[in-house]
Amino acid sequence: MNAATSTPAGGDVILRAEHLERRFGGLTAVSDFTFELRQGEILGLIGPNGAGKSTTFNLISGFLRPSGGRLFLKGRDVTGASTKTISRLGLVRTFQHHSLLSEMSVVDNILIGTFHQRLAHEKRMEKVREVASMTGLADHLQIIAGNLPHGLQRMLSIAIALAAEPQILCLDEPLTGLQGAEVGAALELFEKLRTTHGLTILLVEHNVRAVMRACDRVIVLNYGRLLAEGSPEAVSRDEAVIEAYLGRGR
Repeated sequence: MNAATSTPAGGDVILRAEHLERRFGGLTAVSDFTFELRQGEILGLIGPNGAGKSTTFNLISGFLRPSGGRLFLKGRDVTGASTKTISRLGLVRTFQHHSLLSEMSVVDNILIGTFHQRLAHEKRMEKVREVASMTGLADHLQIIAGNLPHGLQRMLSIAIALAAEPQILCLDEPLTGLQGAEVGAALELFEKLRTTHGLTILLVEHNVRAVMRACDRVIVLNYGRLLAEGSPEAVSRDEAVIEAYLGRGR
């Protein structure tokens, strides 16, 4: 991964959704959702269970086609584009549930992330070693992925995504099942990816406290609609957000 100078949060818009909508039969999972992701920032997307976070994530990454609205990536209209097209434009995601090849080694799993790049084998291995070092996997390359502790499996999912050299890294519940020190290490990694490697990060996460620590801005969804948006401090004090999480009015 090429090092980059730090990009201040609040740079140029790199991803924009306009009035995004997704319907499943008579159910509207996401409705009239508009947002921007700015180059060099860490943006958090939170909301109660059933708020539409996963559907939104799938729309952004091309795993679902929107029923309405438009999506722009790096100024290009990618509404309804394939996952392959979106990933080639630099947006790469992880998954809430492990998508590892559990019977294969760590090194072979990370190699998967390099396959879209035209690289000689040794260059691929350099990439593997680089992202393994970044994610705490350098001493585990020959271990079978399914035998890793849960925390390292989470890191392996991120390592696979990093091997694809994304500009935008979309993380789907990366902290699930992690404990105190592991959460802290993951948040440090996210910040390093932003400041040292110039990545832009979209973080979907149930751990609200961690989101408030890690993110420059936070978006809150509820019932598929935008409920609140702003700094972590402003969002954490928003009465509508507090009510949504405490269950009043739900």
